[in-house]
Amino acid sequence: MKRDWELLFSDYDLRAVLEAQLNKVNDTVLAVPADRFDAETDDLLAASVASQLVVSPLELLDDQVSVAAADAKVDVRWDPNRAVFDRSRPALVDGLEVTYHLPFLGEPKLLKCQPSTYTLNPPRAVLGSSHELTFPYDQANRDVAATKPLFQQDLATLKQWISWVNQQVNEYNASLETRVRSRVQQRRQELTKTTSDLASLGYAVRTPAGGTPTSVPPENPVARRKSRRQRQRREYDVALSFAGENRDYVEQVAQQLVALGVEVFYDRFEQVNLWGKDLAEHLGHVYSRDAHFVVIFASRSYAAKAWPNHEKQFALSRHLRGDVGRILPVRLDDTEVPGIPPTIGYLDARVLTPVKLAELIRQKVDSAGGESAP
Repeated sequence: MKRDWELLFSDYDLRAVLEAQLNKVNDTVLAVPADRFDAETDDLLAASVASQLVVSPLELLDDQVSVAAADAKVDVRWDPNRAVFDRSRPALVDGLEVTYHLPFLGEPKLLKCQPSTYTLNPPRAVLGSSHELTFPYDQANRDVAATKPLFQQDLATLKQWISWVNQQVNEYNASLETRVRSRVQQRRQELTKTTSDLASLGYAVRTPAGGTPTSVPPENPVARRKSRRQRQRREYDVALSFAGENRDYVEQVAQQLVALGVEVFYDRFEQVNLWGKDLAEHLGHVYSRDAHFVVIFASRSYAAKAWPNHEKQFALSRHLRGDVGRILPVRLDDTEVPGIPPTIGYLDARVLTPVKLAELIRQKVDSAGGESAP
């Protein structure tokens, strides 16, 4: 019986919700401090702002379903196989309530949004305050096994609707960086004009405290990177830390970094070098001292696995020693990776292609002093 279940995907129009999110681009760009326009490229600024406006698609963790049962009074008045003389009143018998608990990731509000593709029979579930849907089934005859096909049918319907929602969300995320970059470029022109207009007044112009001068791109960036590595006694410009489940995306980033002339530590590029070494010790050196930057690809798989967390701990050790600004988190989903300070800015891979992310890493490596943006 579904008397207490909530009708999903029915409260709001998803198209309107995503359009409202896009309307935040202007205010978010205006909130960027002016001195960041001196210190960062349009690409870096656009990626940073777009990462703040990502809408996280829904992901059902159906490999983590749990189930429970509890005694319950079951209303059987609508059961045609039972002799109930007054169906206007509850007819309660002893039975079971079997409840399936389905955790999920992503933006919970999406479960209330109707996608452009839909049917007239949306799924139902009980939506709690946490990232979990529950499916309680009453069984007057205490037949636990009979609830499984009911849940599987409801789950299949839910997955179909989520695929329709995520298609729109992914299209929104894919277009976001381009939309933001256009506003960033316009904002830069506005700031340049304001500076020019102030100068034309004939008075001394005050500049914000701590303003960063515009960096000049090096004539030979590859040689400059090599010289910096030698001065700092580092072997790599950047090391990539990730979970194997995310390798497809990360490998494309690594290959593009090589094409850009960036010295990158990526395990598949180091197979001969790693052969026979104590990996725990060697990787500790790589992530704590041998790379100028460490890019952490944060994901559910990353947070759950031992080796990525080993790499993360060594990367964080340099942060604790005062060598700040060297950890560059890239979010692949909404998982919070323990230990990464919340004050460290991140980029979101859901709005960046691997090629675009590699170019942003290259810009970071080549930025003046290699420091992180505010």
